[in-house]
Amino acid sequence: MRYRAVAVANERSNAVGAVEVECTPHGLFVAYLGVGAFREGYAPGALTSGTGLTVPWSNVNEARLEGERVFIALEPKLTPLNRMLLMNFASGSAAPTPELARRRMLVRLGAGAAALSVALILGATLVRLSPETSALAAILISAISALSVIGLGFLVDRRFDDNPNALALAHFSMELGHYLPTLVRLPAPPPRNKAAFDIERLQGMMPKTTFAIVITLSAGALSVLLVARWVTTSQVAERRSEERSASLQPTQATPPKAQAPAQRAAVAATATAAETPRAPAGAVATGDCRCARSDSLLWSDPLPRLQIITFSERVRRGRGADESARKQYLELEVAVINNSKDAIDEVSLLVLFYERDPPPSTRRTQVSNRSLFYEGTLAPGQAIKWSVEAEGTEAEVVNSVKGTIGPNGEDAAPTQRLFELLSARNRPVRLHGAMLLSFLGDPRARESTLSLREALRDDEAPYLTRLIQAQSELRVCELKVEGNGARRRASACVFNAGKVTQKNLGLKIRGLERALDPTRPVAAPPTVLVETAQPIAGELAPDEGHRVAFDLDVGSENPERYEGIADRLDLLR
Repeated sequence: MRYRAVAVANERSNAVGAVEVECTPHGLFVAYLGVGAFREGYAPGALTSGTGLTVPWSNVNEARLEGERVFIALEPKLTPLNRMLLMNFASGSAAPTPELARRRMLVRLGAGAAALSVALILGATLVRLSPETSALAAILISAISALSVIGLGFLVDRRFDDNPNALALAHFSMELGHYLPTLVRLPAPPPRNKAAFDIERLQGMMPKTTFAIVITLSAGALSVLLVARWVTTSQVAERRSEERSASLQPTQATPPKAQAPAQRAAVAATATAAETPRAPAGAVATGDCRCARSDSLLWSDPLPRLQIITFSERVRRGRGADESARKQYLELEVAVINNSKDAIDEVSLLVLFYERDPPPSTRRTQVSNRSLFYEGTLAPGQAIKWSVEAEGTEAEVVNSVKGTIGPNGEDAAPTQRLFELLSARNRPVRLHGAMLLSFLGDPRARESTLSLREALRDDEAPYLTRLIQAQSELRVCELKVEGNGARRRASACVFNAGKVTQKNLGLKIRGLERALDPTRPVAAPPTVLVETAQPIAGELAPDEGHRVAFDLDVGSENPERYEGIADRLDLLR
């Protein structure tokens, strides 16, 4: 999630202004919204605006959490504005801390002014409409009404107690801690003495535009004039005015007593129409459902007994001697993993090497092949690796072992054997082990995946991100998208596998240009053609699932595969 913050002046910092920060698998993203260079004793120079950069985590020299402030020091060679003391964090629609203070003060002033107005108007009304009412009773009723208005203002003021900025800071520090285990957490510095309330602070809370000031003053003056005129008008003058109005009306006009029922009926009809509930926007629940696991592109196709993984491909020119210097050669590293519970004897693979014609042609031609052979027995959960090279620029590995481990992993290798893959030398093999543990619902899967994130590489980020999403307590399964036009019908099951009721949920649907290739976990992921987030009405209690449906607009795109992600709606957008 992206957060807004303010870089403040400090002896340790060299930048002041508004920034946006976001923790990504590739590094810390920093966007300068209006930042100037700072040095104590000198005024800030020209502002840097609209500039963003992603700082690899290895280039984040220092990160410290100091109460409500975060100090970040970046590598100086990446940006001259590399030391920032950030505070006043906000995310989504959350208001900054000064804005919250301004709103609270306006609520208090408004509640006080409303209470005074109610007391004066009610007291004058009681005295005029009921002359027999004593002054003490009128004062008592006015005071009770004024206290009620103040109480209502107090309730509104209490709503500002939950500071969303503190929540944003907590979320940012938690995400920063995931990527920087060395994050230093220090207690908050002693609070400053608050300055006394002065006229400048009051002016800062008042409306800033001329139009708003004119509306405020005009409304107040008009209210005072109308109330004063109404209070000073005598009952005799009002009765004479009513008699003159009645004498000027035509005789065939509908009498007031006859008009009253018709008017009341019209008002009632209007109120009934206004109270008619509207159809909720976004995804609509159509029934209950359950998800044994989340759907994921990592296991959208049946998992084979023998998994082939290609994790290193390098094209080079021929070196001479037995190779032609005018031709291209592909160096390949291939691993196989026994996903099944049964041992596999004498693994044999055939690697086909191809050359592809230049664009716009899509034709490719096989130019060579290599055979790979393992004479021994491949035990359940065991992995072996080959290095092979031949003429060509692309390769395809033919799997000689047929069959799958079943739709629910009935014939999968023991989870303890798969857990041992997490200590393999090659990281793509570790990724595959974490994926199998997630597919089988092993409780060690999430911890294993997070351990792989500590040394995250750029080419592994898409695979790990999908793996973490599949381990979420909010599961999405049975995703279907029907239709062929620009507007299609999507449906899915959203299930809460956690222990806490989930609120304000949304479902994000992505349409991809092609399927994910499980044999190449570190290859470039498919391009996202369509992405939309739909709100889900209501709440999801623990161990409860709702089947939802909604319209999906794909425009002129024609995605081949779809994937769904459920989370809080503000985190999906």
